[in-house]
Amino acid sequence: MASVLFQAQKEVWFADYYKAFPEYNGMKLKSGTINDVSAFAGYHTDSAGNKYIIVININNYSGSGINKKLFKVLDELK
Repeated sequence: MASVLFQAQKEVWFADYYKAFPEYNGMKLKSGTINDVSAFAGYHTDSAGNKYIIVININNYSGSGINKKLFKVLDELK
């Protein structure tokens, strides 16, 4: 997923693609779930202008409240 997001930055359509990502707490991220997998993927630019690609996958998760926990992790990484 990180490779796909990285390669997308090189495409002429990237600006429109980037704008389509929802913004969560200053990060452009898309969330998704399927079966017992919860994930976030997207982009973040820090206050110094450094750009990052973010991909977090949680496999075999069957509890609740995982998004809140993932946001705590993402906030610490910012």
